[in-house]
Amino acid sequence: MGRLIDIRWPELDIMVVAELADEQNPEMCEEFWQDLPFKVMQAHPVVSGESLYAWTPTISTAPVRHRERIVDCPVGRLRYSQATGNKFSIQYGKGLEPLAQPVLGMVLPEYHHLLPVVGKAIWNNLFFAKEQIFVEVSPHDPAEAFKGEGRFANLKGAAAEFYAEAKRIQTVEPEDLRRIRSGEIGDTGTYGQYFTAWDFANGMLRDYIMYTAYPLLKLVDTLSHKDLIAAVDAFDPAYSEYLGYSGLETLLDFSVKLRAAIRETEDKEELRTLMRTFIMYGNRLCAWSYHYFPWYLGMFYGRKINGQEFPGRFNPVKS
Repeated sequence: MGRLIDIRWPELDIMVVAELADEQNPEMCEEFWQDLPFKVMQAHPVVSGESLYAWTPTISTAPVRHRERIVDCPVGRLRYSQATGNKFSIQYGKGLEPLAQPVLGMVLPEYHHLLPVVGKAIWNNLFFAKEQIFVEVSPHDPAEAFKGEGRFANLKGAAAEFYAEAKRIQTVEPEDLRRIRSGEIGDTGTYGQYFTAWDFANGMLRDYIMYTAYPLLKLVDTLSHKDLIAAVDAFDPAYSEYLGYSGLETLLDFSVKLRAAIRETEDKEELRTLMRTFIMYGNRLCAWSYHYFPWYLGMFYGRKINGQEFPGRFNPVKS
């Protein structure tokens, strides 16, 4: 039997208990366990169907031994996606993507009836309401909680700065992102409109952190120090400089510090820690950017399938 965790949504006054897949993915479950308890914003996917997900504080590179396709996941399945932001997901209905993700565990059957209630509430919140609804994950038995900071104990220099800011903004929206979504970003956006700048920043932030920085972390063990510096120098500035121009000034400052710190050490553990803490900060930006993005614009492009309540008012030109 795997270890038990409590998953709680305080704003909804709902809690469920789940069992971790300790036998199927022991290393990944251990990394997840070491970061409990945590509290982060609860999100909902916009393309993959009826599930919940949240960016965790964990930056996992553990080996994955068992995966399951989203379309095959039963109600109650917990997944953990290292490659798409270190998010943990809970299936509450029909999945749409054939993508396979690592199995993290399963919500106990007696709580399954609560999951669609949470799922629909979070979907409505992500799509329209934009309230701050958090999810709290903790060991079911508080006595089993991991003690200490684990991999992030005794940080120094840039890594300590990245980690401290990541922790600070775990439940507080970063000011840089608030200014972007409020249009307080100077001249960014042609002819005075700022939606395009907001859209570009949201998409590029996702690509930068999830699909560039995280793969670079996984290359730390295989690249020479010289080649790692070259890879980071090749990939980083195109993202960080544009995002800095878009208003993410702290991210730009951190990226400069990251590149400098990577030059200063050849120690693999220090390099992994630098990348992990930088990605941890970047994931928090991704979570907040995703939450406040105006997904409600999708009501104008709705299809009358899969329970779509808002078929939309957009009428494409007929040929």
